[in-house]
Amino acid sequence: MNAADEAENRRVALIRELAAGGLGVVATSFLAVVLFPAEEPVGRVLVMATACGLLATSLRDWRAALVTATIAEGVFLTVLTDGAPPAPAPLGFTPVFVVAVVLGVGNRHLRLLARGDEAHRRR
Repeated sequence: MNAADEAENRRVALIRELAAGGLGVVATSFLAVVLFPAEEPVGRVLVMATACGLLATSLRDWRAALVTATIAEGVFLTVLTDGAPPAPAPLGFTPVFVVAVVLGVGNRHLRLLARGDEAHRRR
């Protein structure tokens, strides 16, 4: 396999992860709408942030996790806050998404380090 094929495989994998993250966000937004009424944006943001953290744990590329969190926050700000009482700072929920993604990506890296450490111990 040459370098061009390897780069193409990485691009295809990134596109697949972006699609999976986007579909996960859409499915989670439907779940948030069903679970919490429009008057409870905190419940909705917790559902969306939890999904972002779980998706960040399962996605291999940090760029896909970052884009997924951005999409989730955009869906939250545009769709899920529609019909809610006006909030003084709707962007105030941004740190919740950031913390969720950092915890998810950190969890993934710790699991990878633990796997590498176990493989090193077996030798």
